Amino acid sequence: MILSTHAVVGGAIASLFPSDPILVAVAGFASHFAIDAIPHWDYPLRSISVGEGADNRRLRLNRDVVIDLICIGVDACAGLALAMWLFATPSSAWVVSLGAVAAILADPLQFVHSIHPREPLVSLQRFHEWIHSNRKLGWRLGISSQITFAAVVSSVARAFN
Repeated sequence: MILSTHAVVGGAIASLFPSDPILVAVAGFASHFAIDAIPHWDYPLRSISVGEGADNRRLRLNRDVVIDLICIGVDACAGLALAMWLFATPSSAWVVSLGAVAAILADPLQFVHSIHPREPLVSLQRFHEWIHSNRKLGWRLGISSQITFAAVVSSVARAFN
């Protein structure tokens, strides 16, 4: 899933348990793996690798890296903004942002693992690869299915609030 989808799901989880930030962080982080098991589309990265065999230790700043970082940054910020807009109240804004960030966190940790392949990142990466769906959707179906999924999760969370 793209980071925006993860962030919306994490924000939805936070909206259900706004007085329990530890539960929000754990559930948000766990949600990442649960929804990565669903067949989906991921946008391609030009230079940054994640997954089995990724090695970014020799990564140098160039045009492709900058484009990847911009795509990742826009995706993450858009997801965080969506989660805040959909679920945050003045008193719950920090916990909604915690849920959104926790739900995104597993993907940046893949990058960290590629630079520093040590425990517990090795075990986390192994689990992430194992749980991640091997079935990839085309970008049209992939984008529309993630929008639909995020809308359904948002609607369910709002119905419970």
